[in-house]
Amino acid sequence: MDGDHGWVRVAGASLSAGTTTEATLDDHDLVVWRTTDGRPCVMEARCPHQWSHLAGEGAVEGDELVCLTHFWRFTTEGEGWKENIGGRRDRKGDIRTWPCREDADGIWVRRGD
Repeated sequence: MDGDHGWVRVAGASLSAGTTTEATLDDHDLVVWRTTDGRPCVMEARCPHQWSHLAGEGAVEGDELVCLTHFWRFTTEGEGWKENIGGRRDRKGDIRTWPCREDADGIWVRRGD
C-alpha cells in the first residue's frame, strides 16, 4: 500500500461524508473521517480523555468528530473541546492529526509525519 515518497493509503475513496473508518500506520491506530461537507481528516484513534476508539465510538458533526463516550469534540486540526448543555465550550486535550491528501484511489497520509 505504499505510494510515492512514503505516502500510505489509509482509506478508500468510497468513504462517505460524515462517516468514520479505522486504519493503522506503523504503531498508530488512526481514525479516518470526512466532515459533513466531505473534507478528509486523519487523526489518532483514541480519545485522550478515556481512550475510547473514535472510529467506533465517534460521530461526525459538521467539521468536528465527537466522542460519544463523554462528548469531547475534535476539530480537523485536532483541537479538543467539551461543550456543556448551555453551549459553553471549554478547551480540553488535543489529539494528533496527520496531514492527508486525497486522489481517486483514496485518502493518504505520509509515513513519518
